[in-house]
Amino acid sequence: MDKMTSSKHYKESMTMLFEGSLRAIPFNIILATLLALDLVYNDVPALIIGAWFFGIVFISLVRSYFCWRIIKRGVEKNRIQATLIEFFLLTFVTGSIWGACYFITLPYLNALHEFIIILVFGGMCAGAIASLSIYLPAYYAYVFPMLLPVIVYNYALLDVDRTMLATMFLIFIAMLIISAKINHRLLNENFRLFNEKELLINELKVMSITDSLSGLYNRRYFDNIFPQEFNRARRNQYFLSLVSIDIDNFKLINDNLGHPFGDKVLISIADLLKKIFRRSNDILFRLGGDEFAIIIANQPIKETISICEAIKNPFKTENLNHTYDSNEQLFMSHVTLSIGIAYIHFESSVSIEHAITATDKALYQAKKKGKNQIVVKKLL
Repeated sequence: MDKMTSSKHYKESMTMLFEGSLRAIPFNIILATLLALDLVYNDVPALIIGAWFFGIVFISLVRSYFCWRIIKRGVEKNRIQATLIEFFLLTFVTGSIWGACYFITLPYLNALHEFIIILVFGGMCAGAIASLSIYLPAYYAYVFPMLLPVIVYNYALLDVDRTMLATMFLIFIAMLIISAKINHRLLNENFRLFNEKELLINELKVMSITDSLSGLYNRRYFDNIFPQEFNRARRNQYFLSLVSIDIDNFKLINDNLGHPFGDKVLISIADLLKKIFRRSNDILFRLGGDEFAIIIANQPIKETISICEAIKNPFKTENLNHTYDSNEQLFMSHVTLSIGIAYIHFESSVSIEHAITATDKALYQAKKKGKNQIVVKKLL
């Protein structure tokens, strides 16, 4: 039980266990009905068969309700162990009631009908591999109470034919256990491979929308998410700001200090943006080169400008006060930020493309004004 509860696949395993059991339980009732009718027809006392049949139906209904409730509500993590124990006990009782059928009817049976009961037991135990082998203790709890009494009884008779029958059944149990363990391993391996595949797919999705240098979202994600945010703002009637940021004189850094140093500057800007824009609905992008973008939802324009000032000014101060050698400081003193903002009213009739173009124009004007500027375009 500990192995299953500690497994990272416990949710999938338990879902399969309870769903498989819920599908298999009706067959217990169907087989019990057919067997009961046959036994009554062959003069086994109806009272004995009726009591046994009631036990099968009752425990089957209890198990069905138990599995249905677990499937519907799920299992709390602190009750996994208790739930498995309850399932184990219910399965054990089911197997025991089936096993009791052999002994309570044996005095009234001929060899043919005894063989029919044993054949039913064997078929049910083989079929239960599909629904119970994901949790081996439950499978054993179902099989052993059903088959071991038959084996012990036939050995106890000290008859050659009975001993042969018991031995064959013992070998059959061994084969069932081996098959159940193989199926258990295959199921868990499938769960493991499925989870690894899902993990890799998620990693690839993240990689496909993330800029590897800065850790921000990339242009591909911007092209996908901005139309969604644009339409959501209109639908929910709130303002939307699209901010475009460009590093002034960044070419000087790459040309004179090298691209590795330029990459460090880009990373420092990305870190600064993450520090400033911490709301859950602020979305940051590196669009490529030295250009960044931010989507700011449901925020007044004054606050947006104030935040952008916080980007522009601390960044310049940080550059001048950072520990650089004299050559680096000479070039870093020229590095500033130009920022263009498109402030979009939710009742505006502008298109998505127009909003992006307006942001680009605002950024262009900020650079044209002498750089290290903030220009706002209001789209009302």
